[in-house]
Formats: sequence, C-alpha cells, structure tokens
Amino acid sequence: MSIIRGAIRSSLCLRQLDPAISRSSLPFLQEWRKCLSTATEQPPPASPLPPPPGGSPGEERFYGKFSGFSKHALKTDIMNILEGCSVTPDDLKFNYPRGGNLTPAAVFVQFPSLSAYDKALRNIAKKGKLYRLERAARGQWDPIVPYEGKVVALHGLPVNAITEDIDRFLSGCLYYPGSIQFLTVQGLGTSKRVALVRFTSQTQAMNAYITKNRNFLLNQRITLQVLQ
Repeated sequence: MSIIRGAIRSSLCLRQLDPAISRSSLPFLQEWRKCLSTATEQPPPASPLPPPPGGSPGEERFYGKFSGFSKHALKTDIMNILEGCSVTPDDLKFNYPRGGNLTPAAVFVQFPSLSAYDKALRNIAKKGKLYRLERAARGQWDPIVPYEGKVVALHGLPVNAITEDIDRFLSGCLYYPGSIQFLTVQGLGTSKRVALVRFTSQTQAMNAYITKNRNFLLNQRITLQVLQ
C-alpha cells in the first residue's frame, strides 16, 4: 500500500501542466474569478432588528399597582384573581420594601391593553375583600428586580445561628450554598434575624417550603416564606 501511495505521489509531483491548456483556460479562469469576486462582495441581507423591550413597536402597555393580598400570596394566587386579563407570571412583580419585614407592599402588574386593565378592575369588584388596583407608571415597574419564586426567607432564626446551621436545616434541598444571606428586618417593635437562600428552581424552593416550614433550628421554630 505504501508503494502505491508513493507512486501516486510521484506521479502527481512530476505531472506538468500543458502550456496550451493553460493559455486556453486563462480567459475562463479570469472570468470565473471576476464572478466570484462580485458574488463575495455583495453585502448579506440585513437581518430584522429584535423588537424593543416591552413589546412590539407602537404597542402600548398599561401598569397597575395591586394590593390587599396576604403576606404568603404567590404569583398563582394573583393570576387567579386576574383570570381572563391576558396576564402571565412574567407580568407580575412583587415589591418588597427595603428594610421592611419582607411583607410585599404591592404587586405591580403589566397589562397588554387598557381593556385588560379594566377587566382586572371588574374581577376585583366581584372578588370584594380588601383587594385594590390603581394605575401605576412604567417608572415604578422597571426598577423592581423579582425573586422569581426561587428565594426563600427563613424567619425566626436564633441570634447565634450561622451558615452551617442553615445548611443542616436545609439538608436534602437543592440550593446554592454560597447564596445564604443574613438580614435584620423590622418586626412589631423589635428587629428579627432572617436568612435568604436562593434555590436552583421554583420547584426546589416550593419543595423546601413544604418539607421544612415550621421545623426547628437550634430548638427554635422556623417559618419559611417563598419570595416572588
């Protein structure tokens, strides 16, 4: 096999181009190069620009501030109240006041149209209770960074609790160990120690709430809250 390869290689190396063929082929090669150059110089077709944030060009959004729900309300609870208003979970942002007790002050809602906002008002009128919806501005919506249901707050921590205690308490749960953050929040006349923990998904956060809520850490009962 090596002998055959050597013979082929030698044949290719020793083969000379016929001058007559080279001269007769020159005009064709020049024309071919010209066509190739013209084809490659054509700019590619412009791709359409992505739509700007907040919807398609010319699409107007309406914003509302919803309040009157419980501390442990989830996005699904708000969605049930706003049924038929063309609102998705991504259109809801829970607003937690800084330095507060992690009780959401309001939920800002992004509506696709004024008619959807009006439909929400009718829904709330039927539900009654203490629900309230008022107009809001986009400037109130944009700065809010949602927790996306992946962050759990651990309330009622002993003052001497450390990261290792949180790890033991959350044994069996899928969360990011480096995300544990201790906070001091204001309660009714007193300050309380709270830990925030980010989980790998909404499902894992809810699993921790179901399996660990009201369990004990250092002989003290801990209450869990899923932040939206």
